[in-house]
Amino acid sequence: MNTIKYEINEKGICLLTFNRVEKHNSFSREFLRDLSNALNLLKNDQSVKILIITGAGKDAFSTGADLKELQGLKSIEDARAYAILLEETSELLFQFPTPVIAAINGYALGGGMGYAAATDYRIIAESAKVGFPAIKLGAILPVTCTLYLKEVIGLSHSKDILLTGRVMGAVEAQEMGLVNRVVKDSDLMDEAYHLAEKIIEGSVDAMMYTKKTLNSLLVAEIQSQKLYAADNFAFLSQTKEWQERIGNFGKK
Repeated sequence: MNTIKYEINEKGICLLTFNRVEKHNSFSREFLRDLSNALNLLKNDQSVKILIITGAGKDAFSTGADLKELQGLKSIEDARAYAILLEETSELLFQFPTPVIAAINGYALGGGMGYAAATDYRIIAESAKVGFPAIKLGAILPVTCTLYLKEVIGLSHSKDILLTGRVMGAVEAQEMGLVNRVVKDSDLMDEAYHLAEKIIEGSVDAMMYTKKTLNSLLVAEIQSQKLYAADNFAFLSQTKEWQERIGNFGKK
C-alpha cells in the first residue's frame, strides 16, 4: 500500500497520508484502490476513534485525477470504470463511521478538494490553494464531490467555482464556508491533532450516529445520481475536445 500510509496513536487518532509526492498525490487507479482498501480496514478497526487525512510533502494535499490516467482512457467502458472507482472511494470516505478531519496543505484541486469536502471538518494551511479546474479540461467533477460541495457551500458558490474553474486562496475558501479554519503552515498538523483530541472527548457511539443522521439525505441523493454521472464522464472522455484540453493542460 505504497500510495497510502496510515498510523494510529495511543489515543485512537489515525493519520492517513496520501503518498504520491512525485505526482502531487493525484488519483491513479492504484492510489484509489489503496485508499479504498485502507478505509475498509480502518472503518472496522475498533481502536480508531477519529481519522485525519493529509497529503505527503509540502506542495499538495491532492491535485485530483492523475492527468496520465485521464489521457489513457481509451474506451467508454474504461472511463466508466474509472469514474465508478472515483465515486466508490469517495463514498467510503464520506460514510466513514467516525469523524474525519482534512488537514489541507499545498494545492487541493478537483477531486482532491472534492475528497476534502467529503470530510467532517477542514483545516487549511494559509499558503494552500484550492479549486476545481475540471471545466478547463472538458471534464466534470465526480457527482459525489459535486454534491458534497453543494452541501457545504450552497448552490451559488458551487456554480461560481465549478463553472469558472478558478483557484482561490485559503482565506477566500474560509469566507465561503469551504473550509472551517485557516492556520499557519507550520501549525497545520498540530491544530488537526488538537481538534481531534477535543472531538473524541465526546461519546464515540454518539458521534457515529450523529454523523450518520446528518449524512443520510445526501447519501440517498448520491445513490440516485452516481451511475448517470459516470456515464456522462465516460462520454466526455472520448470526445476530441477532452483529449486536446487535457493535453494542453498537462503541458502547462
